[in-house]
Amino acid sequence: MTETLPDLPPVPSRFGFAFSADGRWATCLRSAQDSVVLERWDLTWPRPSLRTLDDAALPGRTEERIIDRGTGALPLNDGRVLVVRPAVGEHGEPAGHGTLAAAEPTPAGLRITRSWPVPRMLAGFLLAAPGQAQVAVLVVVENERHSRIWRVSPASPVLEPVLRIPGVLSGGVWADEGRVLALDRDGAGQRTEGILVDLRERGWRPFWSVSDTTADRIAAYSPRSGVLAVTTTLPGAQQRGAPQIGLRLPGGGPVRFPEALNRSAAHRTPLAFDASGERLLVREIAGATARLAVYATGSDRITPVPGPPGMLWPPAHWAGDGRIHVRFSTPHQPPTLATVRSPARSSWDMAAHPSDSAAAWRHAELVELSGPAGPVEAIVYGGPGWRDRPRLVLALHGGPLSAWRYEFEPLFQYLAAAGASVVAPNYRGSTGYGDDHLRPVIGDWGGPDLDDVVHLGHAIAHGRGTALPRPVVLGASYGGFLALLAACRAPDLWTGCVALAPFTSASGLHRTTTGMVRDRVSRLGLAAAGDDEDARRDVLRACETLTAPLLVAHGVRDEAVPVEQSRALRRRLLELGRTEGVDFDYLETADDHNRVVQAWSPVLRQAVVRFCLTAGRTLALDNERR
Repeated sequence: MTETLPDLPPVPSRFGFAFSADGRWATCLRSAQDSVVLERWDLTWPRPSLRTLDDAALPGRTEERIIDRGTGALPLNDGRVLVVRPAVGEHGEPAGHGTLAAAEPTPAGLRITRSWPVPRMLAGFLLAAPGQAQVAVLVVVENERHSRIWRVSPASPVLEPVLRIPGVLSGGVWADEGRVLALDRDGAGQRTEGILVDLRERGWRPFWSVSDTTADRIAAYSPRSGVLAVTTTLPGAQQRGAPQIGLRLPGGGPVRFPEALNRSAAHRTPLAFDASGERLLVREIAGATARLAVYATGSDRITPVPGPPGMLWPPAHWAGDGRIHVRFSTPHQPPTLATVRSPARSSWDMAAHPSDSAAAWRHAELVELSGPAGPVEAIVYGGPGWRDRPRLVLALHGGPLSAWRYEFEPLFQYLAAAGASVVAPNYRGSTGYGDDHLRPVIGDWGGPDLDDVVHLGHAIAHGRGTALPRPVVLGASYGGFLALLAACRAPDLWTGCVALAPFTSASGLHRTTTGMVRDRVSRLGLAAAGDDEDARRDVLRACETLTAPLLVAHGVRDEAVPVEQSRALRRRLLELGRTEGVDFDYLETADDHNRVVQAWSPVLRQAVVRFCLTAGRTLALDNERR
C-alpha cells in the first residue's frame, strides 16, 4: 500500500558553535540534508545577526570545498575565520590527514586566503587566546595514541609545530592570554585528566586528576579572576553520568567543590564565567528540559535564569554587557543561537534563518505516564487527542544511560506531520531523573527499562480500545535493542517494530565492537544471569516469538554498533522461515551510526515513516473487515 508522505522542507540543524575571543563573532555550521554552509554571527548590539558563507558560491572557484559536516570553524577578533577539516576517503572513512584554511567573508561567499596541509590528522579543533594579540593553535589528534599542537599565524605560509603529546586531546581553555593551555587528555584505559601546556617552553604536565578511575575535565577559566572550573566523575558517579563541579582559585591549592553548586539532583555543566570572573554560568538538566543558572563564587549561591522550556548546549559566551549567547532548541524550534539579554529577567531572543520557520513545525508537550515503578515523563506529539490518533509510535532512546530531551527531533516532526502521535518516554535508566531512576538498569540491560516499555505499551493500547491499531515500537541503537526485545516479549502488543542500528545482545556487542563502546558495555552491561534470563535478553534467541512486522536498518560504516549485529538478525529470521519483504524488511545504507540513528537520509526517513503508517493502516483495515 502506498502512503502519501508529508512534503516538508529539508530539516535544518546547527552545530559546531564557536565564539571569537573578544565575543563579537560566532560561527556555526548549518546543514539541511546534505547541504552544509558556514554561518557567521555578529553579536554586537542591538541583537545578533547572521550571514551565510557558502564556500561554493564564489565565481571561478576551482579548489575543493572545505565546508562539510566534519568541518570545524573558529572566528577571529577581526572577523576572519579559521577552518579545519579532516580528509575522508572515497567511502567516508578517515584518510589520516587534513586541511587548515584562513578565510574572509566577501559579498559572494567565503574566500580562502591561505591554506595549510596537516600531514597526520584524524580530528582537530582550534583555540584562539584572549587579548589583543591573536594567538591561535590547532590541536590535532594524529591517531589513538598521540596528539600534536600547531601554532597558527594567518600571515605565515607554514604551520609551526609546538609539541607532540601522548594520548588523545579534547576540549579545553586558555589559562592566560596566549602562553598556557589547559586541555583534556584521554590516556590509557579510557582515563581522562586535565593537563597544562606551556607553548613557550614547549612542555606539558598533568594538572587536574582525582584518581585513575575518574574522568577529570577542564570546563571554564576567567582571565580576570584567575578562577578555573573543572569537573570530575567521583567514584560511582562515572557510571551514573553525574559529574561534580570544582573551582580552583588563584594561587594554587586544592580544588574545592562548593556545596551549593553540587548538592542539586539536577545534572549541572559549567559553561562560562562573566567578565568579572565572579559568577559562573551553568546548565542544569532536570528531566527532559534544561535551563541556565548563575553561581556566585563569593556568596556560594546559585540562582536560576528564567527562560522558555527547551534544551541548551555548550559552548556559551557571557559578554561584557551582560548578555549570554548559547545554542537552544525546542520540539518546534530547530537549533539556533539564543541570546539572554539579562540573566535576571525572562528576556530571550531567538535568531533564526528565514528557512528555519518555512515549515509549520509541530509542537510537543511533556506528559507524565504511570509506570510499574513510578511516574515516567514522556515527550508527546499529537495534541490533546494523541491517544486517539489512527497511528501511534512509542519511541525508545539510545543509551542506555541517556534520555529524550525537549528539543527538535526531525524524525518525530515527519511522523507528526504524517498524522501519527509520537510518545517518547524516559523510562528507568534515563538520565536527568536522579540515581533511583537511573541505577536499576546498570548491569541489567533489558530488565527494568524493558518492563517499563511493555507496561507503557499495554497502558497506551488499552486506552486506545480495539478500534484503533496498536502502537508501533521504534528504537535506535540501545533503543533498537530494547524495541526488538519488547516485540519478542509481547508479540501481540505491537502493530510493528522499527530497529535502527540495533544490537542483539550485550554480550554479542561486546564481542564485535572495540574501544569506548566495548568499555562501556563492560562497565554498564549485563551482570551474570541464568541461562533462561540470558535467552530473554538475546534477540537472536528470543525472536522465534516475533510476529509483528519488522523494519531493521543499519549503516555499513557504523563505528559504534557493527553492521554484523543486524546481519546476524536477518540470517536468524531467514533460518526461522520468515520471508524478507513480507515478514520483515532489511535495509543497509552507506551511513555511519549517527546518521542511521537519526534517520538522517531522506530514503531512510521515508522508509521509516512509510512503515509506521502502513503497519497501522493494515491493522485498521483488518479490524474493519472483522
